[in-house]
Amino acid sequence: MDKEDKIFNLLEKLYIEIQDTKKELKEEISNVRIELKEEISNVRTELKEEISNVRTELKEEIKVLNDNQMLIFNKLEGMSSDIGEIKEDISDVQMITAKNYKDIVKLKSIK
Repeated sequence: MDKEDKIFNLLEKLYIEIQDTKKELKEEISNVRIELKEEISNVRTELKEEISNVRTELKEEIKVLNDNQMLIFNKLEGMSSDIGEIKEDISDVQMITAKNYKDIVKLKSIK
C-alpha cells in the first residue's frame, strides 16, 4: 500500500467516524428535545394546577372578607340604632329637666 492509499483509508475512516458521531449527536439532540418538551409540558401542567389552586384560595378569602364585611356592617347598624335610642333618652332627660328646673334649683339650695 502506498502513502496515498493509506491517506485515503485514514480519511475514509475519519469520514465514517465523523458520520457516526454526527448521527449520535443528532440522536442526542433529538432525545434532549423530547425530554425538554416533556418537562415543559409537566411544568405547564403544574403551573395550571397552582394557578387554579390560587384562584380557589382567593375566592375563598374574598368570601370570608365579604362575610366579615357584612358582620361589621350589621354591628355598625346595631350601634347606630343604639345611638339613636340614647339620643332620644338624652332628649327626654333634657325636656324633663327643663320642666323641673325650679324644683332642681330649690333642691340644690337646700343642700
